[in-house]
Amino acid sequence: MSELEFRNPYVLLLLIPYGLMVCMYLRKKIFLKDSAIALSSEGIIRKNATFRTVTYRFMPLLRFISILLLIIAAARPGRGVSYSSVKNLGIDIMIALDISGSMSTQDFEPGNRLTAAKNILKEFIALRKTDRIGLVVFAREAYLQCPLTVEYDIIRDIVDDIDFGVVDSRSTAIGDAIAMSASRMMDIKSRSRVILLLTDGANNSGIIDPETASRACRELGIKIYTVGIGRKEYMRKNFFGGMIAVPSDLDLDSLKKISDLTGGKSYNATSGKVLWENIQDIDRLERSEAELRVYHEFSDRFQVFLLMSLSIFFLEIILKSAVYRKIP
Repeated sequence: MSELEFRNPYVLLLLIPYGLMVCMYLRKKIFLKDSAIALSSEGIIRKNATFRTVTYRFMPLLRFISILLLIIAAARPGRGVSYSSVKNLGIDIMIALDISGSMSTQDFEPGNRLTAAKNILKEFIALRKTDRIGLVVFAREAYLQCPLTVEYDIIRDIVDDIDFGVVDSRSTAIGDAIAMSASRMMDIKSRSRVILLLTDGANNSGIIDPETASRACRELGIKIYTVGIGRKEYMRKNFFGGMIAVPSDLDLDSLKKISDLTGGKSYNATSGKVLWENIQDIDRLERSEAELRVYHEFSDRFQVFLLMSLSIFFLEIILKSAVYRKIP
C-alpha cells in the first residue's frame, strides 16, 4: 500500500525553531509595536491608505511560507510502497471434517462437537501465514468445499457456514474423505503435504476403505493427522430425565493406524480445550519455514515543495523591487 512518508524525517525538527521564530515575530508586531513618528490623528493614515500600504504588512508571510516549504522539501516527502515476496509457499493442508449426525452430540462446550470443531479450525486457519488450506466435508459421501488456497478469510467463512444437512449424515465415509483430500494434492509439489482428519465415528460407508486410502497417501508422501472427537462412551438423558452411558462409534485404533501408515500422529479430543491443544501440536510438528522477502520502493515528491518554495521566494523579491519599493 502506498503511504506518505519522509526520507529524512529528522529534518522536520527544524519546525521547532521555525515555530519559535514565527511566535517571536508576531509578538514583536502585536505586543511591542511602537510608532516611529507621532501622529495627532489616525485619520491621516486612513485617508492616505492605498492597496500597497494595506497589503505590505503581509509580505513577511511569503517569507515564512517559503521557509516552511523549504523545510518540508529538505525532509524529502514521497510515497513509499512496501510489498513482499514469498520464496517457499510453506505446506499444503487439506482439512477433512466429519459432519455426520453423531457430530451433533452435546458433550462439548460451547454447543455440540461440530460447533467446537469449527471454532477450533477457524483459529487454526488464522494462524496460517504462507500455507495453503483446503476443505473437504464428509458423512455418507465426501464433498470438496474449498480447494487449496491462501485466501484465509474465504475459507474461514466457508467453515463458519458448514452445518448438518449439507450431505446425507446417516453414516461416515472416512476412506472417501481421505481419497478426496489426497486427490487435490497429487499433482502439487510442495515442501510438505498434510491431511487433517477430524471425525467422531468409524468408517461404515463409502467406496474406498481408510487403509487403502492411507497407503496411497504414503506413496504420495502425504501425512495424515487424525483427531478422534469425543469419548467411546458419552452421557445422555434418558426418557425419565436420568443420565445413561451411550457407546459411540469412535474407532481410535483405526484412526491411529491411518496416521501411523503415513508418518502422521493420532489424537483424541475429549473437550474443546483438548481439541485446541491437539491442533496446536500439529501446528508445531508441521511448522512452515517459508522465506519471506520484504521490498520497499520510495518515490520522491520533494521537487514540488522545493519549486513552490523558490517560486514564493522570488515572488517576494519581485514584489519588493517592483510593487513595494521603498525610498531610503
